[in-house]
Amino acid sequence: MISIFGEREAMKKLGERLRAERLRRNFSQAYLASLVKITIPTYRKIEMGDGKVEFRHVARALGFFGYSDVLGALIPEALPELRLKDLLAPQRKHASGSRKHARSHKK
Repeated sequence: MISIFGEREAMKKLGERLRAERLRRNFSQAYLASLVKITIPTYRKIEMGDGKVEFRHVARALGFFGYSDVLGALIPEALPELRLKDLLAPQRKHASGSRKHARSHKK
């Protein structure tokens, strides 16, 4: 489990990277906030790493920069759930081909 300090550090790093990307593209915070359809103070909080910002706002900002597909890749696909009854069910055996083959030679 992540500690509160790990979460803060992760949000801060995310905000710093979004800020660097915004500056690289020479966009103002006001311009980006208007494109993402959030308020300027909300966008500033994202760049400052404020963990109280709604996730959907962060996701929109990431999507603007083309990183929305990365969100889906953060967590790997879950394996199918194994149930106890499936584990305890008797294994079916397949008929062997040799028995069938032996019958055809007897004819």
